[in-house]
Amino acid sequence: MQRVLLVDNSARDAKRLRELLAKECIELEFCSSGAEADILLSSPVQSFSAAIVLWELPGAISGCDLLIKSRKLRPEMPVVVTSELLDFSLASRADAFGAKKFLLKPFDSDEFLACIRSLLRASDPLSPLVEQLRKEILGQSPAIIAALKQLAKVIPYRNTRVLLLGETGTGKELFARAIHKFGPRSEKPWVPVDLNTITPTLMESALFGHEKGSFTGATAQRIGYFEEAADGTLFLDEIGKLDLSIQNKLLRVLQERKFRRVGGKTDLEFRAGLVCATSTDLALAINEGTFARDLFHRIVEVTIHVPPLRERKGDIDLLLNHFLDSYRHEYEDERQFKFSPGALAILRSYPLKGNIRELRNLVYACCINCEGTQITDLPVGDLSKLQAENTLQADESVSRSMDSLDLTRDGLLQELLSGLPANWNDLSYREAADHFTRAFDRVYLKEKVEQSNHNISKAARAAGIDTKTLRKRWKDSGLPPLSGTEDSDAD
Repeated sequence: MQRVLLVDNSARDAKRLRELLAKECIELEFCSSGAEADILLSSPVQSFSAAIVLWELPGAISGCDLLIKSRKLRPEMPVVVTSELLDFSLASRADAFGAKKFLLKPFDSDEFLACIRSLLRASDPLSPLVEQLRKEILGQSPAIIAALKQLAKVIPYRNTRVLLLGETGTGKELFARAIHKFGPRSEKPWVPVDLNTITPTLMESALFGHEKGSFTGATAQRIGYFEEAADGTLFLDEIGKLDLSIQNKLLRVLQERKFRRVGGKTDLEFRAGLVCATSTDLALAINEGTFARDLFHRIVEVTIHVPPLRERKGDIDLLLNHFLDSYRHEYEDERQFKFSPGALAILRSYPLKGNIRELRNLVYACCINCEGTQITDLPVGDLSKLQAENTLQADESVSRSMDSLDLTRDGLLQELLSGLPANWNDLSYREAADHFTRAFDRVYLKEKVEQSNHNISKAARAAGIDTKTLRKRWKDSGLPPLSGTEDSDAD
């Protein structure tokens, strides 16, 4: 994950910018003084992709001082200078000292994000490739972005042997295809092989081919996958399931870069790039003697962990929409499907042990069984139990402490959905609306009270209501007892 250093005098601004950058999978490190930032910039163990420095920093080290020092210590790091003063000459002075951009506070969110994106793209040579990969492998969660950045590092190399580790259904073949598609062998053959589907007795023939008459039933010469791959990419999926006898033969092929067809007398050169994948714990398999240690070292130069869906919950909605579009295209169904809030809440908490593959199959099954356009019924095991758990979680969310509420836009959406029971469609309009209203009040009123430093009168004025209404709505929403000060002339 990329890190950006913010040096500013406003913790509130830092909180807002941290939330904006988190959605871009960028981590924000906040310093409230130049002296604190100076320590971080001087540390060899701290790395930053960019820095945002307030020109009017309080203390002995000013924004200008920090800009000059950062250009000496980290000339490759772009620096954005910000200011609270409308001074037209300041931008040119900041530029003269080496600033890449100048922004006037308060920041416009879109302008700020556009500025940071452009700086990080310019400073990170992998960014364009990562953006291309994101079109092939959907996701915006930190876990998947980290995996794509690692993938982008190995793609340019022609002969790097990559091992993809991940559970069943996580999309390991998509990663392997990306290595081929965006790499130097893209114009050559792509040969994917699922080793789990080939019986051990036919494995050697399938991989290396055979000559006519080499065994009973060999009525013609057969070209194996190693030969078919030629100068392209050979993808061996589920290599951890290979029989030991075949592992030893594969080890020799990789060592010598040569192989023979079964029954053949001529060596053939193995020229393809090799990508392997497995859902097996190879370290455990080596210890148990079911996987050859020497083969492990032959197939691994770089290891990439493909994260399971439970580590990238933030991608579920994105994947759902993608699979809904895929279903409409594949089955030529013109209906514009959407999941009901109750169904979405269940899907987000459902243990998708089959990962993305299971999610795709579940979406297709929902579309096939749906009579209209809104999907409310899910073909999952023990749905009644999941609905009960979801309702229980919603009830528990009402009594959560103030400190646990997330006040970001996504947090508000989650709070709204969590306040709605699974059987919401059976409720009257007023009953269902009340659930949403109470969830909104829990987030909105808490934010107003915190912004007003727990001055209840000030919070009420900011919300455009009187203090009696604020206290009543606060209590009705299920928040803990309200504490704070009131002005003497409060209503």
